[in-house]
Amino acid sequence: MDSLYSDLVLKHKRDPQNFGSLPEHTHTCEGINALCGDRLRVDVDYRGERVHALRFNGESCALAIASASIMSGMVIGKNRRAVETLATRFAMYMEGDRDNETALGDLQAFEPLRRHSTRRKCAMLPWATLRAALVGAVVATTEQAGLHE
Repeated sequence: MDSLYSDLVLKHKRDPQNFGSLPEHTHTCEGINALCGDRLRVDVDYRGERVHALRFNGESCALAIASASIMSGMVIGKNRRAVETLATRFAMYMEGDRDNETALGDLQAFEPLRRHSTRRKCAMLPWATLRAALVGAVVATTEQAGLHE
């Protein structure tokens, strides 16, 4: 069995990019997967149709922290449509689609999760939380499809 924790995932867990709060945020959302204990907050500065800054914080497993760290580096400078496209491609990749895998860069480190459906939600939580934040939702989860409050 392949390890769920590649060297890249462990690197991002130990030293995550953009970890912390963003006091000057325009959007924020709390991501919660209560069954596994993941809880993270995503703060976004989204002005002029671009992500100018993103920070995340919270208590989550290595997979969720690493995914949030990689995501944060990928979405700065992108508009909402580009964020949605990237999030959709990652979700499709996690379900087995290989059509756009080269566009995912470091997100390919989560490839072993494709064989572990119960752990996919950990890597998807930061993405669901960012998407929810950009539409004004205050809570997101990947435990039930479509929960946005």
